[in-house]
Amino acid sequence: MLEETPNTNSAISELESAIQRYTHALTTLEDTSSPSKETVLEVLTARDTVQAELTNQSQIPTGSLIKVNDLDHRLKQETNKITTVDLTEWHAIFNPNVDAWWWFLKPPKHRWDNLDWLWKILTIVFLILSFSLTVDISEHFLSGEAPDTVEVFVAASEGVLTLLVGRTAFTKPGQELIKNALTRLNIPNYFWEEVSCGIAFILLLIFITFRLLLPQIAVLYNHLGDQHIKHNPPEFAAAISDYKRAIALNHDYPEPHYHLGEINEEIQENQKALSQYKIAVKDNYTPAYNNLGRRYIIDEKYDQASFWLKQGLNLINEDHKNDKDNFFKNLCRARLEQKNRDAEAKQKNRDAEAKPNLQDCINDEKREVEYNLLTNLGWARLEQKYYSDAEDKLDHAKNLDNKKAPAYCLLAQVLEKKGEKNTETITNNWESCYKYADCNNIDEYKWFAQAKQHLESTKNQTDLGECISKL
Repeated sequence: MLEETPNTNSAISELESAIQRYTHALTTLEDTSSPSKETVLEVLTARDTVQAELTNQSQIPTGSLIKVNDLDHRLKQETNKITTVDLTEWHAIFNPNVDAWWWFLKPPKHRWDNLDWLWKILTIVFLILSFSLTVDISEHFLSGEAPDTVEVFVAASEGVLTLLVGRTAFTKPGQELIKNALTRLNIPNYFWEEVSCGIAFILLLIFITFRLLLPQIAVLYNHLGDQHIKHNPPEFAAAISDYKRAIALNHDYPEPHYHLGEINEEIQENQKALSQYKIAVKDNYTPAYNNLGRRYIIDEKYDQASFWLKQGLNLINEDHKNDKDNFFKNLCRARLEQKNRDAEAKQKNRDAEAKPNLQDCINDEKREVEYNLLTNLGWARLEQKYYSDAEDKLDHAKNLDNKKAPAYCLLAQVLEKKGEKNTETITNNWESCYKYADCNNIDEYKWFAQAKQHLESTKNQTDLGECISKL
């Protein structure tokens, strides 16, 4: 039996007082659905007081031990409420002993927490993929020509965004920042990993979407290059810069290569032009076959010229046979969309103007490319002395467009070389050559001079005039 002394009675009284405080604080906690920090702190410090009194007792009454045990059991049942407060914030102040388990309570594992390992792995995977896409997109924007302001801004923004998200996700201060943000948004902690994974996935979707839009951005730069070429006088340097940016954004985009080839020809960099045309034909960009063949004709490589021109014609015939015309559909669709955007931007006569027809555009583009291929193939066959084949190709070209000079000019030469006895036929072709020649085209200007000389010698016409610009 516990021997009662004044000191013992005083100690027991203090223990009972501590237990009563603990009981009251715990009851308050139990009656509160969302306890404040003060309520939680009161329970924990009350338990500290009980523990201190228990330590001071040399002999503890059995009834008190049973009370404390029951209260501790009730306290553990309130773990969810207690852990709504970040207990680690108070550790630095109270410096609790590791045996003070009530300071180190952890919430029971929620069923949603069972897959946290999976969400963490997916979050890391999504962030790594986002970073890889950022590097890829930045390389596209920053490669080639010196990047413009938009490109630098986009690349820098992506880099900063990925860096911020990465540091937030992978560093302790960043993780604390995420926890605080989710807490302020009243998101339960058992959803934190899922929400973090969702944010990482959304970020990945943003980068994937932007990466998929690069070909469309390349089309815009290609259009800007076209506008610089149409400027009077042409702005070659700006056009080259835009075409190179388009290529950097979409390496499989043949049209800018084709336009770069045209510019290189204009500035007499013929080998560069040849290289650009060769790249364009690898992606079956049909007009490039014509320019490549023409370039070989000028270089007097007629066999190679014939080969590439025939390839271009075969490509057109194959598409026509299969009812595809994919190249011309895509080309016209892009051009018509741009025309419609330009018309809307200008807001002039929109209602009065007839909207361009896709099929008409396809037919016109296809006819022009086929005409050029046939004409240049006829030219190559003329130089190879295959006059009958040359005549056949040039007649076909005339049927496609009877108001262009090249087919007439070359056909007149073919008939002369062939020894055509009907001089009237030759003269008629020279007359059409003279009539339709465009002096802005170096080849047509040369043929115009030949036509003029022929007509002056055969018809004694000395007032034929000079070549007229068809611009």
